[in-house]
Amino acid sequence: MVEAFNHEVEGLDDVELWIHTCWGNPNMQKVYSGESYANSIEIYLERLKGDVWTVEMTENDFAEIDLFKPYAERLTKKVAVGVVNHRTLQADMPHVVAGRVRRALEVIPADKLILSSDCGFGRRVQPHGRVLQGHGHRAGTHIVLKELGLPERYVAAADPALQTDVLPDREPLTHLPSPWK
Repeated sequence: MVEAFNHEVEGLDDVELWIHTCWGNPNMQKVYSGESYANSIEIYLERLKGDVWTVEMTENDFAEIDLFKPYAERLTKKVAVGVVNHRTLQADMPHVVAGRVRRALEVIPADKLILSSDCGFGRRVQPHGRVLQGHGHRAGTHIVLKELGLPERYVAAADPALQTDVLPDREPLTHLPSPWK
């Protein structure tokens, strides 16, 4: 399977290639709780071609993060660590996300760490939930950046000028045409 994957991505050297792993399913059901990266971490970090490996950490309360310790000083890939949950209906609060970011930084060097969601939001979380999770992700990250004396990062999704779901200012409608006239 490693050879097949590496063959499939051959020639993609001019793009950032992400390797996605997932413990989810489309119906938000957790049917198994014994998943682990222990048997595959060396494969993903050292044998598969790619630039970034995505891992779910929030779902299992960062129980697997220490698996990265032996690789920390020699990581050739970046690791996208999930710091917000995609399975719950409750948004992760910024201070909780900040704690997860701090935990990830204990193991993975900052220049190799990407902060992500566990898996994707897909059909699992309604649009308003995605917005709230995105806020928790951004605000939690900024808490840690401030602690480290670093500037906040620009987040396009938080830029009102780029939000397609916000109507521009305009005159209020005073009369709606009636189809029954």
